[in-house]
Amino acid sequence: MSGGLVKGLVVLVAAGGLLLGAAGCAKRDKAPEKAPVAEPSVKGTPPPADSPMAKVTPGMRPEDVIQVLGAPSRQSAYPTGKAFAPFYYGPDRWRSVYYYKGKGRVVFKGDGGFSSGSQVLYLEYDPTEPG
Repeated sequence: MSGGLVKGLVVLVAAGGLLLGAAGCAKRDKAPEKAPVAEPSVKGTPPPADSPMAKVTPGMRPEDVIQVLGAPSRQSAYPTGKAFAPFYYGPDRWRSVYYYKGKGRVVFKGDGGFSSGSQVLYLEYDPTEPG
């Protein structure tokens, strides 16, 4: 084979490789994004309409819940799995729970335990709650 023919084949193979590479990088349609799954506002049995727990809605602040239900019998807080993700500073790193004796539990999401930035995530109506 002559040198010109070898050069021609190398150029042809290189050009084919570039074309295949470009085809692989071609813009593809994105898969349709799935809508985020919303947490239910009530887990378990919904509270009766005449119960003060029925007045608690998602997004309420802890101060608002205390105005409606009074001071909780007990409180607790725990980190979610997102709290351990590096560089995640979103609003769902902590959960806090207000326990109301004979009424149930109100679960808040927030950025740090009992902070004022917390909001009601959901409630669990439970008339057997010991508080």
